[in-house]
Amino acid sequence: MNTKPVTKASLYGGALKAASQSVCDGRDVTQGQLAKKANLDESTVSRYLNGKSVAPERFVEVLAVFVSDHGHPLSSEAHAELHRLRKNAQEAQTPRAKLRRAEEEIEQLTEQLAAFEETARASQDAEIQKIMEETRVDTARRVAELEADLEGINEEIRKELAQEKQLRQALETERDQLRLELRDKNKLLADAGELVRSMNADLERKEEEAERREDELQQLRREVKALRGQLARLREEKTVPGESMELKSVVASQSAGGHTATASPRTGTAPASRSAPQKKPGTRPAQVPAPRPQTPVAPAPQDKRRVRLIWPLEPLFATISVLASVGAPLLILLNCAAFAAACGSKNRPSLTGLVLLAVAGFLFTLIGYVILMVIAGMTDGLTGDHRPLTLKIHRWALLASLPALALGIHLLVTTRVTNTGLWWLHHFGITT
Repeated sequence: MNTKPVTKASLYGGALKAASQSVCDGRDVTQGQLAKKANLDESTVSRYLNGKSVAPERFVEVLAVFVSDHGHPLSSEAHAELHRLRKNAQEAQTPRAKLRRAEEEIEQLTEQLAAFEETARASQDAEIQKIMEETRVDTARRVAELEADLEGINEEIRKELAQEKQLRQALETERDQLRLELRDKNKLLADAGELVRSMNADLERKEEEAERREDELQQLRREVKALRGQLARLREEKTVPGESMELKSVVASQSAGGHTATASPRTGTAPASRSAPQKKPGTRPAQVPAPRPQTPVAPAPQDKRRVRLIWPLEPLFATISVLASVGAPLLILLNCAAFAAACGSKNRPSLTGLVLLAVAGFLFTLIGYVILMVIAGMTDGLTGDHRPLTLKIHRWALLASLPALALGIHLLVTTRVTNTGLWWLHHFGITT
């Protein structure tokens, strides 16, 4: 069910209609009498009461006098409410509607003013002429007010037209921009279509090339299969002993036939041989196939398997390799710390003792380091499954020897006495 939206003009018209219905019963008092009282057309009054047009302030006053004359005066609250609704309805109107309403009211007032002037000229009564003059002055004042309102409305309309012009310009600018974007998008779409067509052509060409290569691959597979079959037959011919035995028997029979042919002239007889076939006149001698060269087949190389030890030995050798790898840089650091402690202690040996201690420490370090690394390398091959771990530790030990040597040189330069160096000296029976 569709319902019309309730506007301020419809509320104002409903209030006017409710006020007029208190006296306009359709028999004695009609809407036409109200229109005549207000000097308006009946259609105009109908539009006012239905809320299609906004009635001016004068109509409210005429309506109040009309209902009061017929015994139903409006209360002050109802009168004020009608004016409030009128103002709200007039404020809610658009500038064009306000302009149209003002023009209509000016036209009505002009007609009323002309009617009053004609009546005043026709009447000779001074009182009536005075009333007419006052009415004419009021009407002229109202016309002036309406013209002032009309000027304000025209100003509003000009502002609205300027805003509409700006809005139209903005919309036209946006339209042009959208057209440019649409043209660019169409161009991109055309380029994309061309790219798709070229890619489809490349794809078809690549598919054809792939089919051709697939055919070539199938042909190569058939050739490889045929070559493998020939190779298998050649291997069978090389490995079958019957062929060589048959060849030897044919060669032996030919050699036996030759011997009998040389012996028959001496004896004058030609003994028959079962193995030698009879040669018929006019026939060619049987050709003996030439023996095929046999290439020696190299034996397949056997994998050299690593020697595996029994279970307890592999972890043992792995432990020895790890300890030797770790002990090599540790030996360097301990000997350097010991010599630095000997040099820096208060009860250090004499210069000769220090020189002997330095030579002994250097030889001990060098020989011990070499022996530990040799042990680590020799036992590395006997660690079995632990070999990757021992190799990794061995490499890290070699790398750690450089920082250990650097730290030892730092201790020697600074002659720093450490508990580790004193412990290592006491371990060899040297007290400071």
